[in-house]
Amino acid sequence: MLHDAAHAFTLGGPAKDLGRLEPLSVTGHGFDWALRAVTTTTPGAEPLLYMSAPTTAPLHAGDVLVLRFCLRCHESMTGEAFTTFVLESADGEVAKATEFRVGAAREWREMTFPFRAPRSYGAGEARVTFRLGFDRQTADIGGIKLHNLGPEARLESLPKTVITYAGRQLDAPWREAALKRIDEHRKGELSVRVTDASGKPVPHANVHITLRRHAFGFGSAVTVEHLLGNSIDARRYRQVVERYFNTAVFENDMKWPENYDAPRPGLDDALDWLIQRNIRVRGHNLIWPSWKWLPAPLREFKSNPSELRARTHLRIVQAVARHRGKLEHWDVVNEPYSERDLMELLGDQVMVEWFQLAKQTDPACQMYLNDYGIFDGGSDSPHRKHFYETIRWLKERGAPIDGIGIQSHFGALPAPPDRMLAVLDQFSQFGLPIESTELSLNMLDRELQADFMRDYLIALFSHPNVHGVMLWGFWEGRHWRPDAALFDADWTPRPAARAWIDLVHKEWKTDVTVAADEHGVARVRGFCGHYDVRASAGSLSACAPVWLEKSGSQMTVVVAPAV
Repeated sequence: MLHDAAHAFTLGGPAKDLGRLEPLSVTGHGFDWALRAVTTTTPGAEPLLYMSAPTTAPLHAGDVLVLRFCLRCHESMTGEAFTTFVLESADGEVAKATEFRVGAAREWREMTFPFRAPRSYGAGEARVTFRLGFDRQTADIGGIKLHNLGPEARLESLPKTVITYAGRQLDAPWREAALKRIDEHRKGELSVRVTDASGKPVPHANVHITLRRHAFGFGSAVTVEHLLGNSIDARRYRQVVERYFNTAVFENDMKWPENYDAPRPGLDDALDWLIQRNIRVRGHNLIWPSWKWLPAPLREFKSNPSELRARTHLRIVQAVARHRGKLEHWDVVNEPYSERDLMELLGDQVMVEWFQLAKQTDPACQMYLNDYGIFDGGSDSPHRKHFYETIRWLKERGAPIDGIGIQSHFGALPAPPDRMLAVLDQFSQFGLPIESTELSLNMLDRELQADFMRDYLIALFSHPNVHGVMLWGFWEGRHWRPDAALFDADWTPRPAARAWIDLVHKEWKTDVTVAADEHGVARVRGFCGHYDVRASAGSLSACAPVWLEKSGSQMTVVVAPAV
């Protein structure tokens, strides 16, 4: 009823002017033609842009259908291209039971999805639709076949593409080893000596020790709009930020296009709001060196490299100076593998200049190189190799690179934890701290999403050279990929949110009461970070803060009668 019918597909949807279809000749993969589906600008919602073709035969409710097609990514912001398949009536009424979202990287990936027709359709009354309204991407889709096996076929016996990852099972060996490393590398011993006002030890005092802020960064991208807004959602947004995150990054508000003509309104106030709550902030980004991510007026300097170079230098000095002393990190160069327009005009050496200028302007801030696709692919991944060689090249030329930023945008290709740990080992050879700078799990399968969130956090928290994990958004109402959010639009937590909360704020939170020994000393092994310590003995009590290092910390609490 649909067989190698690439020519039958047309572009549709309210945002169809934001995409285009191009025929593509294919050899060596069992089909001759494919369609290159180009999404030129993010439509805002995946159903707004699609390609579709009508079915050519009747369908009856309960018929077992098998869809097969191949997908690959030609270009995208993350190295993975997405599409969502739906069977729907010709007028666009979706048969919900048939919704499948898939993704693929650079190589062709074959997909097979059996399902039952949810209702009857006459010939041409239904259509096969591939939604394309994701962020800017170029996806190749070919070998499309839809077969009707009739109502008697056994759905459960048919092959089906299953989206999962190696090491997901609870007894996977990697996880046991990772949990041991967490205990080894993320904890320290806190020794609390309790005395009275005369300095005399208070034996057997009760000592309550509560972790308030992890040393490890657990954060999210945020927006000026929602940090400063007055709506009910903005207030809830701020509550979530303050309750669940100790680090933050502005998703777009610090980027060059948003600050080209004048500083972004409200940015300084939003930054101060975070700092006042002891939320550490990363700067993102100074230079995203592709025309599509640079301020449009810069294009007039394409034929004037000296002026273009000067403009990039000024951008760095102004942006870093504006926030000097307030930011923990800056992403100096973003995505140098795929976004290279400026380097092709100015030479790779300009990256060294950018790092030097940034460091000179704020020596206390750590300067990062940031890129995506690093956890993807096998050992011969060209993207990962380029990132590694770029870091090595920058260090050899004296660029003051202080850290490595690894993006983690996953969809239908979640990386096995063993691979991620091996990649982290590889990049740790540089002796630089590593940050997971952008985490999003764009998955419809909420159980898979929660499991991978759990295992991603365990894997990265277990690696001694990783210093933080940053979500690229957390709320469906303001997320570049709404299905990747932790919270629904109405703020209902999804299973992935529960996975985050259960680990970060329960399992990995030290909150204990112990009794001091006969010498007035209490000892606790806890997760590194900022603690509140409360000691009490009869009518005597006192509270004090302390920072617990991995190497251990000591403090004295002097108890006195309550005032």
